[in-house]
Amino acid sequence: MAAANKSRVAFLLNPARQQSVHPLSSPPQPRSRRPALPPLLDETQHPPNWKIESAVQELISIEFEQSCLAGPLPALRSQCQVEGCATAAVSKGLCVRHGGGTRCSEPGCTKRTKRFRRCYMHGGFILCSAEGCTSKAKRFGLCWAHGGGTRCSEGGCEKLSVKGGLCWTHGGGIRCRVENCGRRAYKRFDDCCEGHFEPDVSYIDDEVFTF
Repeated sequence: MAAANKSRVAFLLNPARQQSVHPLSSPPQPRSRRPALPPLLDETQHPPNWKIESAVQELISIEFEQSCLAGPLPALRSQCQVEGCATAAVSKGLCVRHGGGTRCSEPGCTKRTKRFRRCYMHGGFILCSAEGCTSKAKRFGLCWAHGGGTRCSEGGCEKLSVKGGLCWTHGGGIRCRVENCGRRAYKRFDDCCEGHFEPDVSYIDDEVFTF
């Protein structure tokens, strides 16, 4: 069949529709995936250098242990510098008995401070918080009579402990350092009872020194 004459009126009025040509669309790009994490090591797998690290750590531990056991541990507090005194130093290389620590602010008093820059005898204490009580507080803001202490650890004893968890009857507390004296001693009296305490006398290893 002869090709259609493009000069005919019917062709001119109704031209053949040309198929639109579209460029080939590119295929969809795959979404980027996160890199896969390496699997966790189980008990039978180790990194390449784990043997070296383990050996080094073991050597460090052994060396540290040997250095700790090589000699005695250093003392936390130094000893009093006064010859013959075995008491621990408080300050300036001296114990309280030989001038270490702070002193009471009361004129003429050389005792060590307890509270409010004063010694126990010059107001360095607080009163019992129980209503109407004028005794000195020992513990928890209360005096011994109102529960400011601990009970004796001896079975069945209701008395308050003074030292070592025991009451005075069961061996608690300290006795006067004067020979053959069994009365109660006090730190403020240089480990003597009140009757044997002399301010101008110092006791070092049970020897009496007069100043």
